[in-house]
Amino acid sequence: MAVIDRSFMGGEYLPEFKRNEVEIARVELESTTYDVVSVRARPSGFRILYRICDEHESKYKLPQKSSSRPLSLGELIGLLDTTSEVGLTNPEWNRFGLVLSFNLYNLDSGSYLEELEHFTRVTSDVYTELEKHYSRVIAKWYAVQLAERFDPDA
Repeated sequence: MAVIDRSFMGGEYLPEFKRNEVEIARVELESTTYDVVSVRARPSGFRILYRICDEHESKYKLPQKSSSRPLSLGELIGLLDTTSEVGLTNPEWNRFGLVLSFNLYNLDSGSYLEELEHFTRVTSDVYTELEKHYSRVIAKWYAVQLAERFDPDA
């Protein structure tokens, strides 16, 4: 019996693309099934519509659902940093936006901090600097968590 690495599962169960829809960013989680959250855009009339979907049919509250022109890198970062998942048992997990919410959820749910240093990865074929940006954000979050954990005055 052949064993298939679980990393090949990531994104396999995402919803189908709508007509003319493209993925502009992807949040990949090093979870048991390598979950993926897809940020998508599609034209509608004179606007571009945005949606975020995952393999679990989660609902996301986007602060901006459309624009008249493609988002700049800064605007996409702003969108990701202010998007929240609806219905989380602890709304505090959304306090740092979509990307870090997964790390916060896992940390509060008993994961070891060391497991979360590289747990979340953000990629984009369109916004080439996005991965670097979030690598720095996640590294800073990890360093702060580590410092708080080992601070004798905490």
